[in-house]
Amino acid sequence: MKVISLSGTSKLHLKKTCAAIGIFDGVHRGHQYLIKQMMSTARRLKARPIVITFFPHPAHVLRPDIKLGYLTSLQDRFRLLSDQGIAACLVVPFNRSFAKIQPQKFIKDILVKKCGVKAIFVGNDFRFGKDRSGDVALCQALGPGYGYEMHAVAALKQGRDIISSTLIRRLIGEGRLKEASKLLGRAVSVSGAVVKGSARGKGLGFPTANIAYEADVLPPQGVYVVEVLLGKKRYPAIANIGTRPSFEKQISQLHLEVHILDFSKDIYGKYLEVIFLKKIRNEKKFTKLQDLVRQIQKDEVFARRYLA
Repeated sequence: MKVISLSGTSKLHLKKTCAAIGIFDGVHRGHQYLIKQMMSTARRLKARPIVITFFPHPAHVLRPDIKLGYLTSLQDRFRLLSDQGIAACLVVPFNRSFAKIQPQKFIKDILVKKCGVKAIFVGNDFRFGKDRSGDVALCQALGPGYGYEMHAVAALKQGRDIISSTLIRRLIGEGRLKEASKLLGRAVSVSGAVVKGSARGKGLGFPTANIAYEADVLPPQGVYVVEVLLGKKRYPAIANIGTRPSFEKQISQLHLEVHILDFSKDIYGKYLEVIFLKKIRNEKKFTKLQDLVRQIQKDEVFARRYLA
């Protein structure tokens, strides 16, 4: 999939595209439903299927007081969109200047002139432009004049609940990973590069990979049975999300550490995906290192039995 940034792309001129527009954080089942409909229309029109997304999240720019975490990093968003068959993703850098753009100008200058849209797909609650004054009705009204179809897609539901990034964030934060997985259409996971840590785990006989995770939404603190995706290979592992209370005197940011079972390769700098399968226990403070070691041994036994 080709990734294109709108900044510095004054000469951008795509031809005959079908565009799905939105944040697509998590690329959950609701997003996938919208994208599949767009892909079907793209085939009918013999047009190029693209996604137009925004980064950072508009809420981070317009409402910085609201702490809204990402379900996936931008890199993972690209990967998940590519898995859906998207040919290109146009990333619009969202800032206060862009937020002031008139809706008609966004449609004319970006969607029509730069992207060459022949069909637009959005959620039926889509709002855009200055003061969020643009909506589906405006897009529909301008469609005939600019030569594009307008498709507003109703939200997909799981039971009575609308599948949304907001709901999935809440479920993950509450530790309801099975429910979140059903809405995502895949297991809950967190990705990031392996960075150097204190090497305490190695000294205890359980070397850990410290993950510089890029998403902000993590399961609750604790120890989990996980699988680690490294390249195209999966490895059984144990993960800990926490503040290292047995070693840190002051509460710091949450750390994500992974002990890959029966693994000894140097993976510093490698990009991993940690796939959460089952919570083993809550994080606990140990005053004696031998007690910590015994507990980790028990965690490993639990993980091996679960994964067997």
